[in-house]
Amino acid sequence: MLRSKASGFTLIEVLLSLMVFAMLGLAIYSVLTNTIRGHEAVQTQNSSLAELQRTFNMMEADIVQMAQRQIRLEGEQPIKVYLRSGEYMFDSESIGFGLVRDGWTNPGMVLPRSELQPVAYRITENTLQRLYFNFVDNELGTEPKIQTLMTGVSAIQIQYFANQEWIDSLTENSIPTLLKVGIETDTYGLVERTFPVITVTKNKAN
Repeated sequence: MLRSKASGFTLIEVLLSLMVFAMLGLAIYSVLTNTIRGHEAVQTQNSSLAELQRTFNMMEADIVQMAQRQIRLEGEQPIKVYLRSGEYMFDSESIGFGLVRDGWTNPGMVLPRSELQPVAYRITENTLQRLYFNFVDNELGTEPKIQTLMTGVSAIQIQYFANQEWIDSLTENSIPTLLKVGIETDTYGLVERTFPVITVTKNKAN
């Protein structure tokens, strides 16, 4: 009577199988890792884009309602410009700029303030911030309220369109017809937006 031959895998076959499974596992891990990283990168870009759009929308709301209103800071004489900008202004690490805007809703003048609002933009620790006060002529020691707009910002650029040309600074009481704001971002590089300037005369105190 013949003996049946024992069935099974040789050591080499087992090792080859383990090698194949290891390679498949490594490939699957690599695909999953790349997918997760891609998803995170898309989320970061979407978040950055949303911040950028929100920032420009807020700037537009401020700039197109700029008031022809001189302001006093900490009891000093009225500043003879309607739109202030300059290096390190408002404690910015780059260019900072500020203005007085109209249209700050106060139905029926119920709140103890006017509809004018001083606002400013600056960069602090690579973060773009919007500053605002409740009153146009602020008393000594008054601190602004701060809104964080977007992170990953290294610089602001400002240009004015006046007298049919782009210029870098304004003379006293002059008003540009257009304002170009450039934001240097870590994600998108330099992004520029041009805003029309439609001013409203506001000489009364608030």
